Amino acid sequence: MTTAIRTMMVLALGLCLVAGVAAAECNPADYEPVSQADLVRHRDEYQGKKVQVTGVFLFTGSDFCYQIRKTKINTRDYFCFALGTPSLVRLYLRKDHPQADELLNLKRGSRVTAYGVFDYLGNDYNYMVVDGFEVKGAP
Repeated sequence: MTTAIRTMMVLALGLCLVAGVAAAECNPADYEPVSQADLVRHRDEYQGKKVQVTGVFLFTGSDFCYQIRKTKINTRDYFCFALGTPSLVRLYLRKDHPQADELLNLKRGSRVTAYGVFDYLGNDYNYMVVDGFEVKGAP
């Protein structure tokens, strides 16, 4: 099964909200904790798998992640955000996701755990389609 099909299947299953969010349906235990460095280092091993990454929130935007627009997901439908220093994996949350407003109001420096499916393009573009996230601490 191709990565694009796997990614679409995950998205088609519906958006998943993490514990602490109203109507939570997924279990954070279903997502393997991994560092961004390990995702990049062992990306074939993690491709298409549910993972969780934790880091310090840096920023969010909507169109700065241009490379991926032409292929697997339409970035116009997503907010792109970054966690950690360095930020090695781009994180995408659908603009119509129930947590989109929360993402847009996050303060730089908040500690966040994101849950989603990891994928990559080419040699240097690593990303995760986020099913949900938790704010673990505010600055």
